[in-house]
This record gives sequence, C-alpha cells and structure tokens, in this order.
Amino acid sequence: MAKTSDNIRPCNIGQSEAHNRRTPQYLAHINKENIYLRTDLMDGNEAWVSPHIKGVSLREYYKCLGEMVKAKTGRAMQTKDRTRVNRKTGKSVIVRGSTPIKEGVVVCSTDTTMEQLQRYGQLCRERWGITPLQIFIHRDEGHYETPGNATSWKPNYHAHIVWDWMNHDTGKSCKLTPQDMSEMQTILAEALDMERGTAKELTGREHLERTDYIIAKQKREAEKARAAKERTEAELKAVKSELKTEKLKNSAAEVGTTILDGIGSMIGTSKVKRQEQEIGALRQEVAARDETIEILQTKIQTMQSEHRRELTTMQARHVTETVNMKKQYEKDLSFLQSVVRKALTWFPRFREMLRMDELCRKVGFNDEQTETLIGGKPLKYSGTLYSETHRKRFKAENVIARIASDETNSRKFGLKIDGMPIVRWFREQAERLQHYVQPKRNGSGLKM
Repeated sequence: MAKTSDNIRPCNIGQSEAHNRRTPQYLAHINKENIYLRTDLMDGNEAWVSPHIKGVSLREYYKCLGEMVKAKTGRAMQTKDRTRVNRKTGKSVIVRGSTPIKEGVVVCSTDTTMEQLQRYGQLCRERWGITPLQIFIHRDEGHYETPGNATSWKPNYHAHIVWDWMNHDTGKSCKLTPQDMSEMQTILAEALDMERGTAKELTGREHLERTDYIIAKQKREAEKARAAKERTEAELKAVKSELKTEKLKNSAAEVGTTILDGIGSMIGTSKVKRQEQEIGALRQEVAARDETIEILQTKIQTMQSEHRRELTTMQARHVTETVNMKKQYEKDLSFLQSVVRKALTWFPRFREMLRMDELCRKVGFNDEQTETLIGGKPLKYSGTLYSETHRKRFKAENVIARIASDETNSRKFGLKIDGMPIVRWFREQAERLQHYVQPKRNGSGLKM
C-alpha cells in the first residue's frame, strides 16, 4: 500500500494560485523542457474552491482576515516573529508571528479522489477549527529517471490544500501542537485509504521541496552512475591485465597468436566492447544529469530573483497605499470637523441636542429610547436610572420621561421624569432611600 503524508508550510499567497491553477503567465515562465511538469497531462488535474472564497483571490482573503483580527482583538494581525525577554530570568524567547493562511502538499495515489481530500479537510475542521479554502490535485508533475527517455517518466501524484488557520470567533490563529500535526497525518491516511508515512522523529529526515527533492534524487542517481562507471573501468582494467599476463605466459609466436585470437574473439569483441559501450552510455547519462542539475539551479536562482523583485514591489505598493490612506483619513476628518462646525453655527440648538443625547445614554436609556426622547416624544419607562452625583442606580416604575425646554433658559433643554427635572428627581429618590434605611429611634436612644 502506498504511503501518504501532508507537509504544511506558510502559504506564499503571491505565487500559490498561479502554480496551483497553472495560469498562462505561470506556464509562460516555465522551461518547455522542465523535468517536473508535463502540459499534456494537465487535463487530469482537479480543483475545488470553498464557497467562502469563491471569486476572491488569496491576497484579498488575507486582507479580510486582517480586518477580522482587528475587529475581534482591537489590534493589527502580528505576522512577523518578535523577541520577548523574560524579566525574571533575562532569557529571550522568540514569539512566532501569525500565519493566517497555510498550504499543505499531500502525497496521493493514482486513484485518490477529490471527495477523499474534502473529507480529510472536513475532519480537520471539526477537530481543530482549521478550514480548507482550496484543493488542487496535480497529476501532471513528476520526473524522468533518464533525461530524454519518455518511457522513464515517474509521476508525482499530489494535492495542494490551502488552509484558513484562524479562529474567527476569537480573532487568533489556531494553535496545533506537534502531537496534533502527527494526528493529522493519521487522519489523512485513513481518509485516503493509504498507509501513513513514517514520522520525521523516526527517520530524522527533513522534508524537501519539489525542486530540491528532484535535484537531490538526480545527484544520488549521478553518484550511482559514477560508481557503476568506476566498477566497469575496473573490470576492463582487470580483463586487459589478464590478456597481458596470458600473453607473457606463451612464448611461442604461433601459440601466442592463437591464444590472443581466441581471447579476442571471446572477450575483445564481446565483453570488452560491451563494457566500453556501457561506459560511454554512462558518461553521456552523467553529463546529461549534470546539465539538468545546472538548469534546475539556474531556474531556482531565477525564481528567487523574481520573488525578491515581487517582494520589493509589494513593499513599495504597501507604503504608497498607507500614505494615501492616511491622507484620505485626514481629509475625511477635516471635512467632518467642518460639517460639525457649520451645523453648530446653522442650528444653535444642535449642540444642546447632542448634550441631551449624551445625558440620556448616561442615565441608562438605550439607543431606541434616546431617539424617542430626542424626537420630543414622551417615553413610558420602567427600570433603573443612574445618577453620577449619587453614584447609584434608582429604581423607576412606570415613569414618564420627556425632554423639554429649560424653565429658566429657553435656549437650553432639560430631561424631566414625571414632569420633574431629573436632578431633583434623583435628589428625592436619594432622600427616600436614606429615610427608609435610617434606623428608628425611640425617646431614650437607639431601639435595640
């Protein structure tokens, strides 16, 4: 039974979709003789996109996650690693930044289905809260064991799963322990009906990315070819030594000629030539592999340069957008301040109504009740009202609240409870409460 595994890393949102969707721009930059991608097999690829992200790019979704974190936690999403010093011990601890979107590469078999991968994603979502956003099955990747030999193609069936690694209830990233990540591998094997891969703790080997893996494998095969070449050359040398020894043993010219002719017919024309042909073929194979490795290394350098260039462009764009947003914010703020100043000038009572709105909310009326009072309508109310002067809440049963003009100044308003200014109403409630709790006294003192 084939083995499977899921190697999860932070998602490169700038390049992930281009690679996974095989966009024309991505294919245009790939070497036509690239050893790991065959365009004639692309029809066998499959793709699934969650309804949560349909019509939205990973860049846009990443931005939405940042806004969600800001709304939930009140602070910007921390994506960079930072160092925290323990004040007691003085030791520095690296706090890893949040990686809201991650991407896993799943090893598949020839009959792995999209439904099995979706089932795996659903099980992980139920278990840890991580959500699969995109799934791409690639059946067009692999490598040629012998460059130039079409029959030596070895496919690399795998799938890319893009994950939303955030808890949308708390605004924090999901925290999975090494034990959780190991359990994910077991769930994957059961969902795909494949054998679980051997844990890294047992093998001691690190996972290699696609290109690094191909280079490492070709280096191993090149070493095997060189070893085979050395063995063949050693065998050829031994055969030639045997021929020389045999020649010295026979002094007679005719006998020597007969022996050499016999050896030539049995060895020289068969084994020696065959070994020389094998050496030539091995040399060509080693040269081809060395050339392939150089091509891959050049490709890696080109990709790294493109990545650095794209990163620089993104940083410059981010700085420009930040400056523009700040300018727009200052412009909007100035406009709003101007509108408020004009409103206060045009409507002298506007400031007073703002004061009434604030007072209504402070004493305990909700938005709907405050709007009723500001509109000049009476409000029948039961509940509690808070007095900042007394620092207490007073119970109010079926009272009538209303905002009316102040009796002493017609330009001002006042909040009244049952026709009484609220300040006086609070005072009476406080006096009643004090009278109620005051201990009764008799003529001779406290009644015990």
